[in-house]
Amino acid sequence: MIKSIALTTITALFLVGCGGGGDSEDKTPSPTSLNNTGQYNLWDYMTPSSSNTNTFTHTSNSVNSTYTTTYNVKTTRVEEVADYAQDEKTIYTKDDDKIVVSFEKGGQANGTYALKLTANINDIVTTRTSTCKLTKHHDIFPFAEKTFQDVIEITCGTLPGYYQKGVGEIAQIEDNSGKNIRVLSN
Repeated sequence: MIKSIALTTITALFLVGCGGGGDSEDKTPSPTSLNNTGQYNLWDYMTPSSSNTNTFTHTSNSVNSTYTTTYNVKTTRVEEVADYAQDEKTIYTKDDDKIVVSFEKGGQANGTYALKLTANINDIVTTRTSTCKLTKHHDIFPFAEKTFQDVIEITCGTLPGYYQKGVGEIAQIEDNSGKNIRVLSN
């Protein structure tokens, strides 16, 4: 139950920081917001390259818990389902110039937002104006006693998330104290 509340809170923070989570995607993005000239292809970092199940460790005020997330990967679509919320699904769809991230709960649409397909360091990564920026690239990234390679850092407001090429999300810092984090543990 606590894990479900924590992930719901995290998702809400990400959506608020990234400019919304309304019922529909942007209808009229500015012409410069959707370009494919960025150095980093966000699809390669935000989604795994093959279907699998990842285990994450969630630490909240020094208390650890684990959960698994299953990814069903197709060429331009990735479906993500966590074991503690099997009636909820996050769907990433790759378009020609953006990544549409949509949410379902109980088989019903439950919000959406869009990311640019490519970005450079310091670019806003959403198609709408937001605080979510691609802030860094790490060749080697040590975090929570693990080491990852080829990682981008996307910061929404002051909270960073980390994504490894070919793997997807590897870590999130969930609050400014740094006491609430989740990290890929498999």
